[in-house]
Amino acid sequence: MGATGSKLEKALGDQFPEGERYFGLENFGNTCYCNSVLQIPWFDALYFCVPFREQLLDYYSNSKSIGDAEENLLTCLADLFTQISSQKKKTGVIAPKRFVQRLKKQNEIFRSYMHQDAHEFLNFLLNELVDILEKEAHAIKSDAESSSPSEKISNGPKTGQANGAQKEPLVTWVHKNFQGLLTNETRCLRCETVTARDETFLDLSLDIEQNSSITSCLKNFSSTETLNAEDKFFCDKCCSLQEAQKRMKIKKPPHILVIHLKRFKYIEQLGRYKKLLYRVVFPLELKLSNTMEDADSEYSLFAVVVHVGSGPNHGHYVSLVKSHNHWLFFDDENVEMIDESVVQTFFGSAQEYSSNTDHGYILFYESIGTGNKS
Repeated sequence: MGATGSKLEKALGDQFPEGERYFGLENFGNTCYCNSVLQIPWFDALYFCVPFREQLLDYYSNSKSIGDAEENLLTCLADLFTQISSQKKKTGVIAPKRFVQRLKKQNEIFRSYMHQDAHEFLNFLLNELVDILEKEAHAIKSDAESSSPSEKISNGPKTGQANGAQKEPLVTWVHKNFQGLLTNETRCLRCETVTARDETFLDLSLDIEQNSSITSCLKNFSSTETLNAEDKFFCDKCCSLQEAQKRMKIKKPPHILVIHLKRFKYIEQLGRYKKLLYRVVFPLELKLSNTMEDADSEYSLFAVVVHVGSGPNHGHYVSLVKSHNHWLFFDDENVEMIDESVVQTFFGSAQEYSSNTDHGYILFYESIGTGNKS
């Protein structure tokens, strides 16, 4: 990325953020699905947000000092970001070889040279990081509880949990950044009883329509659905199957809102998946309304994963990243500055058949007023 890197440095000039590094990632044949996600600061918890970058680097430093710490995706990711942050150059190319090798070792889906799905990779990575952090936290807690029996005796037995009480779930920094809460409300149309069930999410997958917007997609996500005929709801109060109305709402929005546009749809007549080239407008500033119990929440777009290609089984991934008020275009090894107006060229195609196959696929919004440094 020598020539491209120098172009980027010239383009930013005196505005190049102090201490920041913009590095492309080498593509090992078909790893653009991985590169496009890794280059995004949706890991405010990882690289482009300083407090969490330091947290990750501290994790890496501590795991190295332990010596016999088991290698996992988190240590490999921390190693990759350590390489970037320790570079003397401001721009360049890094080969994420160790991370990709570990990824393929842990999940056979990513071992082939077939075109992979960036959303599937994102889900796997986030959940894997959560599992690693939870296991390590439980191991530390177990060691602390069993390490000093004399201390336990002198201090007396610890008060146990109340009958029927459940332990609070462990909240990791991944949860703190990406986890939101949905509530699924079902209202029986006979007795009017409302049954609510909460569930957590790390990203929202939205159905899309032609010439629509993220706002309309979110409204459809939270629209009321009537359950009747074979889909009747079993009402505990009526003790029988009843017609009901069901609605999903965002009860607690996350700090970082990840939106996955469902561009790949299975068409029964074709017997295969097809890419939906639909034009879906995603604004730079997003207001969540009519989807949650509290007041509106405002978000700012800071990254987009773009799928390039006409079908689901082939193509390429690139990413758009907003860093320090500048928009950057990441395409594996190449990084360049773009104008903010270029973002709208990735909304999609207004016509079904179009030569434009570059479409926004995964969107990353950060809550405004909560320490946004992008």
